[in-house]
Amino acid sequence: MKNFWFYFSALVFYSLFQLGCGSVKHTEMMMLTEMQDQAMIIDSLPVLTIRTDDILSINVASRNPETVIAFYNRTESTAAAGERALGTQEGYRVDEEGNIYLPFLGAVKAEGKTILQLRQNLTDSLVQFIPDASIQVRFMNFRVTLLGEINRPNTYIIPNERLTILEAIGMAGDFTPYARRNAVLVIREREGERAFNRINTQDATIFESPCFYLSPNDIVYVEPLRAKQYATQGDFLQRYSGVLIPLVSLITFVLGTSLAN
Repeated sequence: MKNFWFYFSALVFYSLFQLGCGSVKHTEMMMLTEMQDQAMIIDSLPVLTIRTDDILSINVASRNPETVIAFYNRTESTAAAGERALGTQEGYRVDEEGNIYLPFLGAVKAEGKTILQLRQNLTDSLVQFIPDASIQVRFMNFRVTLLGEINRPNTYIIPNERLTILEAIGMAGDFTPYARRNAVLVIREREGERAFNRINTQDATIFESPCFYLSPNDIVYVEPLRAKQYATQGDFLQRYSGVLIPLVSLITFVLGTSLAN
């Protein structure tokens, strides 16, 4: 009987030790070994069109600064130190009718056009007022939000017009060890509808997904693995193992002594 309680105590001690020191293993982000030394043809890149509530930066330059002074101080954005997004934006907002309002021109239809199309239209329309106008147009509200098992979850403003989901994840510090990488959720709003799409970042089909290239205001949510719950339990046991192990040992010793007598 004494030997039984000795081995029982040793087994309990060993089990607690293993739970307290356990770790969670995870797979690599990309499992594309079958695609080594291969090339993929990109059929077409997504073309973003201007929508209502978009905010556009329109910069008009000329050799005569006085002719473009009306366009000054409308394209600057400021953000507090440490912020990655949601700065004060002073560009040109596309209203509910799809128009922006510019000096000299008044209402200009922008909705449904690409950035290049709008720039060409503005160049043609402003030539009678500013013959040597040089115009630059870009989105100011191309932002994406990354949440969940990401090392730096936040809302990020994108300086260009093209961003892949892999670039966004890298920009946010990559996945945490507990990220569910094979079912990343992309939430996208278009024309009054909200779509929910899943992407497997561990499979080559990611490049064929309509959400591989992100759109303005997309939300990327990375769910946690079930292993995170077990890891949390392991952290609890590891934290309190200094109390639990002596307590269990004392209980088994008392029970063993009582039964032996």
